[in-house]
Amino acid sequence: MTISAASTSLASARDLRQPINRTVRVLVVGGGGPGGQSGIRPAGGGGAGGVIDTTLVVQIGTAYTVSVGGGGAVSNTPPATGTFSRFGPLAAIGGGGGINGNILSSGASSGGTHAGTAYASLVTTQGNIGGTGASGSRGGGGGGASAAGANGATTTGGNGGNGASSTTPAATTTYGGGGGGGGTVGGSGGTGGGGTGSSSTGPVNATAGSPNTGGGGGGGATSAGTTAGAGGSGIVVLRFNSALKITIGAGLVSTTTASGSDTIVEITGGTADTVTWS
Repeated sequence: MTISAASTSLASARDLRQPINRTVRVLVVGGGGPGGQSGIRPAGGGGAGGVIDTTLVVQIGTAYTVSVGGGGAVSNTPPATGTFSRFGPLAAIGGGGGINGNILSSGASSGGTHAGTAYASLVTTQGNIGGTGASGSRGGGGGGASAAGANGATTTGGNGGNGASSTTPAATTTYGGGGGGGGTVGGSGGTGGGGTGSSSTGPVNATAGSPNTGGGGGGGATSAGTTAGAGGSGIVVLRFNSALKITIGAGLVSTTTASGSDTIVEITGGTADTVTWS
């Protein structure tokens, strides 16, 4: 029997690709908040950027918008925060800045304070509260992705809250550490890229949050010769079956590696460009 090509309905190339596993593991980390600036009192550490680690079934041929958030710059005019990172419908907001004064800087995780009330994180599913300090002696640690920032103790700044580990990258990596508070001795940054707080003894400058971790910057101390640390930039990581082919917009900075049957794309820079699977 002869089958006419005109009467035969063939599936499109897109339809033939649908049975492939289209589940993508997605990690989105917002930019970290900066530490509070040095001044007449020690400042709190910066809050970590939000961390979203989940899965998403992507559609073939659909363009997904990607942006990587920058870390917040140290500022004498609060509020200063990190900026959000985005993949499609998922947005990880930036971390709140540390406080040297009484002005709230909201973020995924809140920054630490020099004294008084610890402010709540803006999105409780993405971050945690910062710690408190005491006027004239120490600042609180910034909140991390998995733990709150510690309160300052005696003359030592509070440690930043620890971040959250992810297996989406090729190697397990921790993201979203809070920055340490400033003090006579600066607090330690949380695991996941949090910066160390400034120490007036020395004096020693604070350190910035690590790039592409969403870590908060370390808080400043009372010494006029010390500086606070900026927040660390965010990142977007995509892990998917290598049978899927991805097209990455020219405006995004990325690296692509293979891990077994998976392709892993780490996007470390760029805003408002797209990726598409085929």
